[in-house]
Amino acid sequence: MIRILPAYIFKELAPSFFLNLLVFSFILLMAKVLELTELVLVRGVAAGEIFSLLALSLPFFFSMTIPMSTLLAVLLAFLRMSGDGEVTVLKAAGVSLYQLLPPVAVFCAGTMALTGYLTLSLVPAANWIFEQKVVDLAKVRADVSLKERVFNVGYKNMTILVNHMSLTSDLMEDIFIQDERETDVTSVIVAARGRIATDPSQGILIIQLYNGVIDRVYHDMKKTDSTRFDQYELRMSMEGTDGAPSGPLEKNQATLPTPDLFEAAARLKTQNHPHWAVYEMDLHKRFALPLACLVLGLIAVPLGVQVNLKGRNWGIVMGLAVFLAYYVLLTAAWSFGDSRLYPPGLGMWMPNVVIGSLALYMIRQTNRERPIWLIDLFNRWSGWWQERKAKGEAAS
Repeated sequence: MIRILPAYIFKELAPSFFLNLLVFSFILLMAKVLELTELVLVRGVAAGEIFSLLALSLPFFFSMTIPMSTLLAVLLAFLRMSGDGEVTVLKAAGVSLYQLLPPVAVFCAGTMALTGYLTLSLVPAANWIFEQKVVDLAKVRADVSLKERVFNVGYKNMTILVNHMSLTSDLMEDIFIQDERETDVTSVIVAARGRIATDPSQGILIIQLYNGVIDRVYHDMKKTDSTRFDQYELRMSMEGTDGAPSGPLEKNQATLPTPDLFEAAARLKTQNHPHWAVYEMDLHKRFALPLACLVLGLIAVPLGVQVNLKGRNWGIVMGLAVFLAYYVLLTAAWSFGDSRLYPPGLGMWMPNVVIGSLALYMIRQTNRERPIWLIDLFNRWSGWWQERKAKGEAAS
């Protein structure tokens, strides 16, 4: 029996893992599709470019859905085995919970290695190509990077706010522009309507404005002037514009290869750069996230054995709750690390430490057949709920 157990458990884990991976990745992909659809319907970007951007988003999606799918695969497998009495039979045959862990650990190690390859290598490379493609699109269509009812600050020394952008044309309405390109004066332009275009051959961004006013305030505060216009053309170089830089695009912490991120994090920390904490946290996150596959897979074992629930739906709900708790811990660690209340890199490991310690405790208690008070409380509540539901169905 001991020899066939690993193969039996792998047979339980693999189909569920791939199904969960497919479903969750599809959900994230659809959310990205809705975000990018506007570029096709409104901005006229070719559908082929959108498919390319979606493909480049897949490595990041997989880096999130693989740990989630690992958790659910292990949880659903042990919920089924426990619900069908197989765990009880194995215990009666002298098989302890510890003897069920090696195949789970091997499976989690495989998903951990796959996630590590994604976070350490493939995701930064895909992010870099994604940013380059968005920049190339913005060089041709400047309005790709322009968002409605948002202060768009990606234009060098300029801030642009557009209240409404037409769905059927390139017309913009209720436009506000703050122009600080001149060293001694700040210009504020308000226009009723306008259009935006680019001249890639000359590297010029052109904003055509209609029915507006220009207010200029000189920095010495000795002079102001106001000019009304029926038509005004604002030209500026595309160099330094986030949507379309003419020079090479610089890599940030999300696009740097891991060895380069090591060097950048150390250098910025030495220089006490304002953003050194972000670089250090991103570096540690690339190593900590793959380990989530192992800690989440391990905590799923005692949960699947001790929870008295039947049905795949309940298992999915429970798995999502556990992953949500992990993600909340990770988000909180990022926020506190960014404020430097403690060593930033340490925070990226805290979710693994917390969930991993809880997993080891729960495995130990489950192997000794001792109740875990939180799971016991949940089982009592679920038993009461199922009994109440059964009475309601009998009454009807």
